[in-house]
Amino acid sequence: MTKEILIIRLSSIGDVIHCTPVAGALKAAWPDCKITWLVGEVCADLIKYNPNIDHLMIWSRERFEKHLRAYEFTQALGLWRHLQAELAAKTYDVVLDIQGLFLTGMIARQARTSLRIGLQDARELNPLLMTKTAKPLGNHIVERYLGVLSPLGITPVTRKMILVVPAKAKQFAQSYLSREKVSAQDKLAIVVPGTTWPTKNWPPELFATTAGMLARDFKIMLCGGRSEVARGREIASKAGVPVINAIGATSLLEMAALLEQAAVVIAGDTGPLYMAAALETPTVTIFGPTNPATYTPPGNQNAFVVNECRCSFCHKTKCRIGTSECINSVQPKDVVAQVYQVLRKL
Repeated sequence: MTKEILIIRLSSIGDVIHCTPVAGALKAAWPDCKITWLVGEVCADLIKYNPNIDHLMIWSRERFEKHLRAYEFTQALGLWRHLQAELAAKTYDVVLDIQGLFLTGMIARQARTSLRIGLQDARELNPLLMTKTAKPLGNHIVERYLGVLSPLGITPVTRKMILVVPAKAKQFAQSYLSREKVSAQDKLAIVVPGTTWPTKNWPPELFATTAGMLARDFKIMLCGGRSEVARGREIASKAGVPVINAIGATSLLEMAALLEQAAVVIAGDTGPLYMAAALETPTVTIFGPTNPATYTPPGNQNAFVVNECRCSFCHKTKCRIGTSECINSVQPKDVVAQVYQVLRKL
């Protein structure tokens, strides 16, 4: 009998990518299983073409929470009831809540299933809403998420993150690179200068210095979302070398197609970095308050730079001592050295 499985992971970009090995491990263990993934609108394209996922259920947590913040309870209730109706349309053998929040726990409770598995260390009382909880398989974030398979008796045979770029996005990338006079012979270094946490943001002037140092061997491109436009302009103006600024000019999958063409991607701990790693593009990560042991993509093609200080790896969005010393003390020369070192390994 075919097993029906629901994975709940609504956001964010990096975490959705980090959860894709769960779907891969399920298909390896149970090839005939049918996997539905409940995902938010922003991240849906990241798994739309994943061969291990049979059905996408898209629900906007962002709009739901926006309505709640604006006291628009009728609209929020409408979104919730629509989701309830979708979940009621099918019975699942197991629901895997890999988000681990009170909201996703409540969503899991709406699904028609007798088995809800979550993370033992989840927040916001989420474990109380599960029928079983699981320990991480190891320290890395991917191993944490793969832990939800243990109660099913599945030992993962793959930890590979997957991101599939469709032909249309690839065509965009080729046209964009051609327009910017980046040829197949050029080595392209893509810099992603923004993150969602202020404490994970390396200063723009340091990115600019790094771009200037790499420009003798690489074409330099900036990528990122619309919220990073001002940061990108500052880097481009201070770099002192030609910089292709694609920040805010691409969709998520179009950016993925550009990342796929890069010789190396340089970024902080942010979603596009993990998109690049899933595409097997070499990466160099600049770490601050988050731990490289947990988040550095595995493999020789991925490197990192970190300067540990007395309060390293606090995982705080606001620096408790007000200096962001851990990220601000990382030097461009060390980032550049890692770029050349990681490419020598290939």
